[in-house]
Amino acid sequence: MANPGNRAYPHWYTLYEAALLEFDLDKLRQRITEAQHAVLDRILVLNGSDGGSESEALINALIALRDLQKMAESRLPPSPSTISRH
Repeated sequence: MANPGNRAYPHWYTLYEAALLEFDLDKLRQRITEAQHAVLDRILVLNGSDGGSESEALINALIALRDLQKMAESRLPPSPSTISRH
C-alpha cells in the first residue's frame, strides 16, 4: 500500500483513510462510497499509464473497501434504497 507519510496521492487516499477510520456506523456507508468513487476516478485518470505503486495501492484500496463494506453491511440495518417495497 502507499506510504501514508508520502501522500503522493492525497485526495483518494485521504477519503480511503477516513473510511477505514470511521467508527460511526451511520456515517460509514457514505465514507466507503466516497472513497470508492475517488479511487475509481483516479483509476480512470491513470487509464493505461504506468501508475506504478499508485496503481497497486488503488487496487488494494478497492479490495479493502469492498471488505469493509461487507463487514459494515453485516452490522448495519439495510439502507432505504436496498429495502424492497411490497
